[in-house]
Amino acid sequence: MTVETEFMGRVLKDAGRMVLEGSRSTEVKENVCGIFDVVTKSDVAVERFIIDAIRREFPDDEIVSEELNPDSNPGCRFWTIDPIDGTMNYSRGIPLFGVQMAVVENGSPIAAGIYLPVQDEMYLASSDGAFLNGRPIRTACPRPLRECFVSTGDFSRKSQHFRDAQAIIFSECYSDIARFKVFGASCVDYAYLSCGRTDVHVRFTNKIWDFMPGLYLAEAAGAVYDKKLQQETSILILCSSQEVLEEATEAILPRIISCFRRS
Repeated sequence: MTVETEFMGRVLKDAGRMVLEGSRSTEVKENVCGIFDVVTKSDVAVERFIIDAIRREFPDDEIVSEELNPDSNPGCRFWTIDPIDGTMNYSRGIPLFGVQMAVVENGSPIAAGIYLPVQDEMYLASSDGAFLNGRPIRTACPRPLRECFVSTGDFSRKSQHFRDAQAIIFSECYSDIARFKVFGASCVDYAYLSCGRTDVHVRFTNKIWDFMPGLYLAEAAGAVYDKKLQQETSILILCSSQEVLEEATEAILPRIISCFRRS
């Protein structure tokens, strides 16, 4: 265990306790697109708690976080924090939400953690690998796409292209897979793929605090994806193995990209 993951394990556990005991009452969160979103008092309180902990133990590091530091332009080493990923679920009493964080050095993550407090599942990742409650985890063994569980993110509604892409995945790709799952929290999507509960995760990557912790965890557990595709288009098709990625890319990617060619 690295210094960073040992720290994450302690802080995420305490943060998760705060989340479970905190206020779930919501306020509408304004954004530039006018899309409905919410924030709770717990989001802000937990984020402040984690930021204070980082500043005590890593005073020279910078921080990018969802509620208090979303527009930071960090230097060579920084932490990214999502205090409650899955706030909508949390506010409605749906037990699929978590606290997540990662530390990035010279543009690449070196450690990440996700804590799902209702399930008491602590996921940590570093160069040593990926772990769930201290035990090593790996992605699922290769299987045909028609036998795969595929999760999709709650695609952003700010663009008609994103809305069209989600509709197409559900309609045109359904016959290619076993089941679709929409958990409503990216931390759950990444965690479940990392420990073999699902096989494929499809989303558009946007805010670093939303995807960086889980993506690094999944890679440490053996997941694969087309890095060039993700960097150039923000389309992420994350798979349990190279075999599954090849089949999923052939079946799903052309249909998603077709949305961006219509105008």
